[in-house]
Amino acid sequence: MDPLRPAVSILLALWAPLPSSRGPAVVQGPDAVHEVLDDADGPGRLSLEAWLSTTRPLARCAAVLPGPELALPAAAGVREAGEGVLVECGAASAMAGRRLLLSPEPAGAGVRWRVEGLAAMPAPFDPVQARRDVHVATERAIEALTELDLARERPELAEALTDLVVAGLDPRLVPPSLPPRRRDLLERSLRLGVICELALADDGAAVTAGQAVRRRRALEPLAGAARRGVCAATQTWG
Repeated sequence: MDPLRPAVSILLALWAPLPSSRGPAVVQGPDAVHEVLDDADGPGRLSLEAWLSTTRPLARCAAVLPGPELALPAAAGVREAGEGVLVECGAASAMAGRRLLLSPEPAGAGVRWRVEGLAAMPAPFDPVQARRDVHVATERAIEALTELDLARERPELAEALTDLVVAGLDPRLVPPSLPPRRRDLLERSLRLGVICELALADDGAAVTAGQAVRRRRALEPLAGAARRGVCAATQTWG
């Protein structure tokens, strides 16, 4: 399994602004069908590709990975899913002015995207600051793993981290038009996120409850930097 495979919301955020049939194909994969449920002032139930055609051109689009550092009002579906897509329809769109959050939920082999309206959009994500934060957080994550000596407690973690060092984004999943700096930020953010996820998994491996608490205090803020990095890397303006 590809350790840096982006979540489905990240893929949708990358491809949604592009008027190409390739995007929905990448998001859905070869065997799945995605539909959008947009009942509040929207077109109702549509295929993902048909729904996207009603929203373009987009004024803004970004993946959102909710956490303490990202306040999203009226985002119950996104919080439950742990991921989502922020969409603002442009002035020339058939749904001009709508500010939306899409949250994915499993539907058989496919995904059902539920749409929630937003009264106001979150502040823009700053890619320059996110790049700095991810760089610093990655160094701190390595320091924390060394200090906590997790490799000794869990040898399989050391092996997984070694694989992460050489892992990269599958180029087939990323639009060719994505600027290199944004692609680099996305890759670094995903790598940092996986490092934190692996290190935070299975707190039962810690010798004491106190060690589990230390681990979370050290790594959860770094996971937040990874989430912000993904949001900034996937943000597109019309």
